[in-house]
Amino acid sequence: MLAEQFGYRVMPGVALDTPGVQEILRGRERPLRLGAALLAVEAVLLTAAVVSWEPGSAVAVILVIVLLLTAAPLLLWRRARRLERAVMATYGWQVWPCASESVKVVAAEGQRHRGRRWARQDRVVLLRPDGQAQCAFLPPDEGRRPDGEVWFAGDTRFGGMLAMPGGLPFRYVVRAKPGGARGTPEEDRAARAAGLMPRSWRPRG
Repeated sequence: MLAEQFGYRVMPGVALDTPGVQEILRGRERPLRLGAALLAVEAVLLTAAVVSWEPGSAVAVILVIVLLLTAAPLLLWRRARRLERAVMATYGWQVWPCASESVKVVAAEGQRHRGRRWARQDRVVLLRPDGQAQCAFLPPDEGRRPDGEVWFAGDTRFGGMLAMPGGLPFRYVVRAKPGGARGTPEEDRAARAAGLMPRSWRPRG
């Protein structure tokens, strides 16, 4: 683990054991149960429509569209929640020194320049012992900047969970472009188990 190589503090256990984390995750997972119930109702209505009317009827077509519109975001939400749990069940918190920066990004609103709208967005930069940047992520709490330190659970080549000191609040973060450094077999196994390593990823060299 890179944090250990740098001599940074690594908390014992896994991030999932942090007090308050399970309650937050369960709260985020609650819409999945409601969505699944809604999906079941829509499936029953679609079945009834197919039996009662011609499959190509307007009612059946509308119900298929509604079913797909419900299922797509539900599956994405389910995947996001599973990734959060997998990461926090695999990694312990690593305490990283950090700095904050503001970068210009393309946005729906903001100053227009050369045909695009631009806005400023905060980033948290995880720092190496020499003060150079290791990687940068969105801040764990949009309302405030970390004061020189953040907690990270994951692999800096790909992403993970980023939290304010103490482990709360936290958010799932990924690198826009995965790092190409080769990891140890143990690091690679953990990244695959947590769902952080893209299947197409290959180390440089």
